[in-house]
Amino acid sequence: MVLSLDYAVAEFMLSNALFCETYSHGECMDRREIEVFVTVMQLGSVSGAARALNMAQPSVSKAIALIERRHGMALFERRRGRLVATGAAQQLVGEATRIYEELARFDRQIDAIRQLRPNVVRVASTPSLSLSLLPLIVSRHRKMMRSQGFILDMHPNHDIAAAVARRQYDIGLMVHAGAEPPPDTLTIRRGRIVCVFQEADPLARFAEVSPAQLENRDLIAITTDLGIVSMLAGNVPVFNSRFARGFETNRYNIAINLVRQGLGVTLVDEFTMFGQEGRGLCWRPLSPALEVSLLVALPDIRSLRPEVAQILDIIKAVPFPGSDLTPAAENG
Repeated sequence: MVLSLDYAVAEFMLSNALFCETYSHGECMDRREIEVFVTVMQLGSVSGAARALNMAQPSVSKAIALIERRHGMALFERRRGRLVATGAAQQLVGEATRIYEELARFDRQIDAIRQLRPNVVRVASTPSLSLSLLPLIVSRHRKMMRSQGFILDMHPNHDIAAAVARRQYDIGLMVHAGAEPPPDTLTIRRGRIVCVFQEADPLARFAEVSPAQLENRDLIAITTDLGIVSMLAGNVPVFNSRFARGFETNRYNIAINLVRQGLGVTLVDEFTMFGQEGRGLCWRPLSPALEVSLLVALPDIRSLRPEVAQILDIIKAVPFPGSDLTPAAENG
C-alpha cells in the first residue's frame, strides 16, 4: 500500500507539473482554483458554482478573475447575461477535470490508509456497466464479506486499462469492440451490439434486426466509446446520418430514456442492457453480428488479492438473461 501511495504522489506531481508547464505563464493553478474553474465549467454559472462549493458568489467571481489575470487569458465571457466559456477554457477543462478527479482519488487513498483499510477494493467501470452490472457484483460480494470496503469510479472505456495498469484500481470492467481483446485483460463474455426500442415497436416481432430495417428510423447515437463508434459507422449506414436526423449523446442513460419516451431507437452493447428487463424496453441483436466483449483489466493476473479473485469469480458467474452465450475462455 505504501508503494501504491508513493506512485500516486509521483503521478499527480507529474500531471500537475505538465498542466502548469503547458497552460500557465510560470505559475500553477492551485487546487482550489482548479476546483472553482472545473465547477463553473460543469454548472455553467457563478451562482451555481458558489452553491456547490459553499462559497460566496463574489468569492467565486474573484477566484476566476485572479486565474485569468495570473495566467493572461480570458476564460469566460458575458453574453446577454449568460456566462460563456472561451476557447481557452474549453481547451483547459479536460485536463483540469482529470487532475481534479485524480486529487479526489488520492484523498480517498490517503483516507483509506489513515483508517487502516487495506482491504478496500478499488473498481473502475464504464458508466453503463456501473449502472447495470456493477451493483449486482458488489451486492453478491458483500453477502460473502460484510467487512469489505469498495471505491467505485466511472471512467470511459479507453481510460480503464491504463488506470488499472498504473495500479490506481484493483480491477476494471470494460467493453471492447471486436473479438480480439487488448493485452493484459481477461475476456469474461462475448456478446453483440443490440438495437434497443420500445416494447410495442414493430421490430419486436423479429429475432434479429438488420441495418436496412433502421434506415427510416430516428437513431439515438451513443458516441462515448470510439471503438464502438467506428464499428457502427462502418456497418450501420443510418449511424452516419445521425447529424441530419435523430440524436447524439455521450451518455447511455440519456439514450435509454429517450428511447423510453418514444424518440427513436439506439444501438448499444448487450452488456449495457443487463438488468433492464421489464422496464418498457425491448432489444434484438444486430445481424450481421457486430461482436463485443466484456473484459476485466487486472494489474497482475498472476498475483490477485483474495477479495479481488472472489470478485472475478462473481463476474464470471453472472447470468445474462436472454443470452445463449457462455463465459469466454481466459485470454492467453
